[in-house]
Amino acid sequence: MNLFVISGVFKSKCCYIQIDIFRSSMLSELLQSGKFWLVVSLIIIISGIFFLSKEVEKTVLLIDHVTVEKEEDIKIISDSLVAPVLYTHVQLLDRLDGEVRKKRFIDIVLPTVLIYRHQLSERRERVETLKEKARHSQLWTGSDSLFMENQYINYRTRNVDELIKRMDPPPVSLALAQAAVESGWGSSRFFKEANNIFGVWSFSSSDERILASQSRDGKSIYLKKYPDLLGSVEDYHLVLAKGEPYSEFRDCIHRTNNVFELIWYLRIYSEKRDQYVIMLRNIITANGLTKFDDYRLDPDYFIYPSEEEINL
Repeated sequence: MNLFVISGVFKSKCCYIQIDIFRSSMLSELLQSGKFWLVVSLIIIISGIFFLSKEVEKTVLLIDHVTVEKEEDIKIISDSLVAPVLYTHVQLLDRLDGEVRKKRFIDIVLPTVLIYRHQLSERRERVETLKEKARHSQLWTGSDSLFMENQYINYRTRNVDELIKRMDPPPVSLALAQAAVESGWGSSRFFKEANNIFGVWSFSSSDERILASQSRDGKSIYLKKYPDLLGSVEDYHLVLAKGEPYSEFRDCIHRTNNVFELIWYLRIYSEKRDQYVIMLRNIITANGLTKFDDYRLDPDYFIYPSEEEINL
């Protein structure tokens, strides 16, 4: 007997479905009734749904954690592929000569910014995947729901499209420029003692924090303290991503990555207002920071899932 076979195999972590349509004796009847193409359409739809629902093992990034005790502990960045090194307790930069200090500062902060952007892109990709699941009326797992709730809380929005928009990171050059200004190229006390690159304040006594040297309106000011530089970069982005004063900045970053346009929406970031913007512009220009917008994490430090893992 001649066979006509359409086989669809769909696998995910929670289910395995195989569909076979055969028996050529029924083919003519199906074609005449129009049901054949209905069945084919159903297979295509099911295939798309299971493709969206399939969970693939995450790519693993190998991050090297380094406590800086001497200049030689800092890995020099020599090209556009950057090793994912996460530094902590960097206290020697203010002892280096001006230009050397700037270069070592970039060698330290740039990998941190790129690591954060990678982690952020993974979270954003998961949000977009879950949005598609919901659009196709697919149920989320408990883990999915908890993940999304955390993102809604972190970014202060209940709208998934607004959430995705708020997860747009600032250009690398802008993050480096603000890091340089806020930490004095790594010479500030909160950079050296608290791994706080951007001078992020603490408003909760439950935070790990240090007391600022100055008070405001007679009240003590505290700065957050982090185990390494990554937490500071994340909090810096969250300030821009959810703060109401930065809504126009977010609108701008959604349509362009032109750093010289974006900086004008950061007047509110400092009490210096326009002078702060001019300072950022000068630092970006004088130090050629825009070239770092094209730098990427070195792919040699990624471990990708095998075909067997993907097909599980």
